[in-house]
Amino acid sequence: MPKTEKKSVVWIDCAKFLAILAVLIDHGKGILYEGETIQYISFFSVSVFFFLSGMTTWYSLGRKKAEETFVRWTARRLWRIIAPYLVAVAVCQFLKSGFTLSLGPYILWALNFNLEGQFYFVLIYLQLIAAAPVLYLLTVFCRRGRFSFLWRSGYLAAALALSLFCVKHSTALQTYGGGNYLLGGTYLFLFVMGMIAADMQIVIRYRSRAFFCAAVATVIYAAALVFLLKDRLALDEALFGWLLRVNPPGITMTVYSLAVIFLIFSWCSLGALMNHGVVSRILAVSAWLGRYTLYIFLYHMLILEYLPAMLPFLSEISPLKTIVYLGAMIGLPVGGKLLYDTFCRRLMKKAIAEAVEESARRPEREEAEFSRRSG
Repeated sequence: MPKTEKKSVVWIDCAKFLAILAVLIDHGKGILYEGETIQYISFFSVSVFFFLSGMTTWYSLGRKKAEETFVRWTARRLWRIIAPYLVAVAVCQFLKSGFTLSLGPYILWALNFNLEGQFYFVLIYLQLIAAAPVLYLLTVFCRRGRFSFLWRSGYLAAALALSLFCVKHSTALQTYGGGNYLLGGTYLFLFVMGMIAADMQIVIRYRSRAFFCAAVATVIYAAALVFLLKDRLALDEALFGWLLRVNPPGITMTVYSLAVIFLIFSWCSLGALMNHGVVSRILAVSAWLGRYTLYIFLYHMLILEYLPAMLPFLSEISPLKTIVYLGAMIGLPVGGKLLYDTFCRRLMKKAIAEAVEESARRPEREEAEFSRRSG
């Protein structure tokens, strides 16, 4: 992987962690805090995720081996999402149904993506991954030298038109928000925008430029946040009714989410260029946690549901309760994935050792068999 791409992945992973943290805060309303202001601030979460997914998908397709077809790439990527999702459905069903598993309801829950409130986002992501090779080829096609800006603008306009068409004239499943529409409605637009951003290979290489971008990004974010908190999505409701607000995102939430992305990109770039020990460690830990966002996303609502009964002494809203709850919703899925990976590595190591031992013994057995037959 090129050095610039590694840096890009680092800030993307940091952004994923901040986005999943915003998801937890959003879903913690009424448990971790009261009022809508904090929730409004965290509304960028899923929109940012789909933008970042477009970027990581572009990188993945760009690294695809020549002998791997788009069909095989798509199948591989889909399975990376489907397998953890199916396990999560089984775990949730087992715990919610009194520690029993039933195949019929399990299949229905899995196919309808509605056992947990957040599962319908998996459906959106699967659709976008299935469409990703075509979107990638279109993104690459738009590289037209000095005319690239016009081609990319036209591509974005077409993606926006298709997104709006899906919102108004399509149905995926009767779930919630973007899950109701093919390709997630306007989430498709953000996904394509992320692909184009990755294709542009935007990198900040100098500290002075990073500082300037961070300052500008902070001002833009502050302006977007002030407008969001003052408008409270009234503009989108006036234009689109309840079709486009937060999920799927309308104009206000799209602009706000892009401001968040620019803010994270700028400050992470500045932090990386500072070469400061503490800052570098914070970025490294955030990026590491960002790689486990799928598992945090799949299980956080289940954990949030059981925490009040497990921690009755934290009934009052307090900073301690917030820290404990967020730590549990992050730590338990990450810890579970680490244990699973360790178990798989040990099994693999054992299988390799047995295979090596078997190979070492084979000549001895063949020699003994030859001697027996000769005798």
